[in-house]
Formats: sequence, structure tokens, C-alpha cells
Amino acid sequence: MINRVSTASQYQNLTSNLMRKQGELNQTNGQLSSGKRVETAGDDPVSSVTIQNYRQQLTQIDQYNSAITLANNRLQTMETAIAGVEDNLGATKQKVLGMINGAMASNDRTAFKDELISLRDGLLELANSRDEAGNYVFAGNQSDTKPFMETTNGNMNYYGDSQSRYAQIDKSVNVKTSLPGDQLFTDVPNSYGDFRPVFNDGAGGLSDGSKLHLLSATTTDFDSAETIKVSFKESDTVDKDGNKVMQYSLNIDGKNVVTDETYDPKQGIVYKDPAVADSATLNLKFDGISSGDSITLKPAQTINIFDSIQSAIDNAERPTSSPAAEANLQRVIDDLDSGFVHMNQQRSEVGTIMQQVDRQQEQHLDFELTLNQAQSGLEDLDYSKAIMDMNQQMMALQASQQAFGQTKQLSLFNYI
Repeated sequence: MINRVSTASQYQNLTSNLMRKQGELNQTNGQLSSGKRVETAGDDPVSSVTIQNYRQQLTQIDQYNSAITLANNRLQTMETAIAGVEDNLGATKQKVLGMINGAMASNDRTAFKDELISLRDGLLELANSRDEAGNYVFAGNQSDTKPFMETTNGNMNYYGDSQSRYAQIDKSVNVKTSLPGDQLFTDVPNSYGDFRPVFNDGAGGLSDGSKLHLLSATTTDFDSAETIKVSFKESDTVDKDGNKVMQYSLNIDGKNVVTDETYDPKQGIVYKDPAVADSATLNLKFDGISSGDSITLKPAQTINIFDSIQSAIDNAERPTSSPAAEANLQRVIDDLDSGFVHMNQQRSEVGTIMQQVDRQQEQHLDFELTLNQAQSGLEDLDYSKAIMDMNQQMMALQASQQAFGQTKQLSLFNYI
């Protein structure tokens, strides 16, 4: 039996072969032009899915890196502002120390008062710092609200909230990008513990020439803390060194609970209500006691640093002979020391966050490099191999074209 192949069928096969080889050559040319081995899902379906996953991860890393840039900007602004606050508190302390010097003339104290006002205004400006976007750094989540404003009576009120803003810098990593202003400026730890001293001159206050200084005042149960008044006087008895023994009386919430007990400078005052089981224990220590001194202690675990500076301003021009004025200025110094330590701790917290952000950014960069390399291995073209393939495809195409040319000229009439 003789198989017969129609001329049309032969022509169609040759044409399809030419088109296929031309398509392969065009594809190789396109790859050489773009530098990509996989341009569409049809080029390599399996690799295409993996490449899309890599691209999604790289896009997410770009978003995290943008968040890191924003977080770093905010943290650097906050760190700079807190450093400025530290400098401000240090300068304020030096001014107050100078004011305690009794040899200063009244004009000098007036000048110091003016400088204190300027330093307080500078502190207020730092407390109302803004970031590059115009948001208030220390307003909590109320970033468009000016956090600190002075009232008509000189008090400094806080109008932000007690929250912190956060930035997501990885899938499960969120970092603070702000600290609330009340945490920094109005909730400074009380350097004395749980009570704040109130000093007055004259009867019921400090005696002339008094150098009374509260060292510490704590209680084991602050929730039950009440106003305390401590009074000192010398007894007629003397100690082994020939010095008159100092005695104290204790009044809590208007009730006398201790009268004329010997004061031990090493132990201080330790009081526990004997009539109440498991009552709170008070521990009070003083220095520079003079006979006739009285001091009032009000419960307070935190202080407002603006109020402390305002106290220095209020006492700036009081007579140098006033022991209460000097004691109040000494209290301001203790507050400023506590404020400086507090700010340093807050600045350290910001530094720790900045280190965390830097580490996360390094991890993103390393992962980004790994993903790019993996994506390049699947997607990018091997130029040497592609050029060799193109040369082979061109030769095959030319051969097919020649064969097609010769075949289409064949005719039975050539053999008649």
C-alpha cells in the first residue's frame, strides 16, 4: 500500500515548524533584551509562583524599612529634645545653687530670677517639641495638641494623654516612637520617697538659721498616707559627748501620735501605729536639725518639674535670712537632681529602642539581599547560555527555511 501525503499537509507542517523556530528565536531575543529568563508565568510556571512570593516579601520589607525610617526620625527628635532637657536642668541647678549663696546681693538674685524664667521658658519649648511632620513629640497620641501650656497663675498644665505612639517595623515587632509628656515632666519620681516637705518661717516652721534638710520620707502603704508634721526641740539631758539630746514630736492628720521622743540621727524616725494591726510603717530621716524646727510632709510619690522651677522663681528674691526660702531652694535642687536622673533614664530607654530599630533594619537588609539573590537565580538570564541558544536557533531556523524553500518547489511535472 502506498501512503500518500498531500501537498497541503506537507506545507502546513513545514510552516508550523518555521513558526515554532521563529517563536523560539524571538523569545530568546526578548530575554536578551530584558535580561530576564522568566517574564511571564508561561515561561516557567513553577519559578513564576516562587518569584511572585519573593516580590511580595520584598514589598513588605520596603514597607517596614519606610516605617523604620519614620521611627528613627521620631526617635532622634525625641532623643535630641531629652538631651536638651538634661542640659536645661543642669543649667537651672547651677543657678539655684548660686542663689543659695547668702553673700549674693539683691540685684544678683533678681538677675538669677530672670535667668530662671528664661530657663523655664526654654524647658517649655523643649516639652512642646515637634517632629519633622509637625507632630508634638511629647503629647502622647494627641500629636496635634500642644501638650504644655502655662495658666494665668503660672502653673503648667498638660493637655496630651498618657499613651505612646508605635510603629510596626516587622510582622510581630512594634516599637515606641513617642513618650507622653506627663511621664517625662509631671511624673518625675519624688527624690524623698513618698512625702514632700513644706517649709515655713516663724512659729510652726523653721527656726532662725535653720539648715533642716529632709533626707528621706517613706511609708510601706502609700494609699493610707496622710499629712505629717514633725517638730524638734532640744531636751535638758545631754549625750555622752556633752551635746543636748534632740527630741521629736509626730503629728499625723492633726493627731499627736508621738511626743518628745529621742531622735536617733542614724535610724531617723520609725513609726508604726501600735493600735492598728498591720499598720503602715513610716521612715523619716533628717539632717541639719535645729531646736524649734517644724516641718510638714505631704504625701506625693511624683513631682512636676515645672512646679519645682516655679518654686525657685518664687523664692528667688526672698530675703537671704529666710531659712524657709533656703530650704525651698534646696528642695528644688533635690528635685532637679531627681529630674536629671529621670530624664537620663528616659533617654536611655529611647536609645535602647533606637538600637532595636537598627538591629531590625540590619535583619531586613540581610533578608532583602537573600531574597534578591534567590529571585535573581530564578528570574535573571544566563547570558552565555542564551547567546549559545540563540545561535543554535538561528542556524536551525535558516536550515528550516532552506528546506521549506526547496520543498515548496517540488512538482510531479518535474518528473514527466
